[in-house]
Amino acid sequence: MADTITLLPKDDDGARILDEFEQQTDLSPADDDGDARVYALEGDDHQVEIVQTLTDIDPAWTEHIALEMPA
Repeated sequence: MADTITLLPKDDDGARILDEFEQQTDLSPADDDGDARVYALEGDDHQVEIVQTLTDIDPAWTEHIALEMPA
C-alpha cells in the first residue's frame, strides 16, 4: 500500500474540495509541493476512504482534482 497520495487541484473548486477533505479527515499535506497536496498515509490514516470522502464532498471531484499515482 502506498505511503502517500498526491492530489492536485485543477481549479478553485479543486482547492475548495481539498480544504473540505482536510477538515473531514484531519489529514494535512505532508509538505509544500507547489499546488500539489501530498498526504502521508500511515497507521490509522490508511482507514480514510479517500475516494468516497471526495465523492461525498462533490460527486464531480474528478473534474477539479487530479490524482498523481505513486512511483
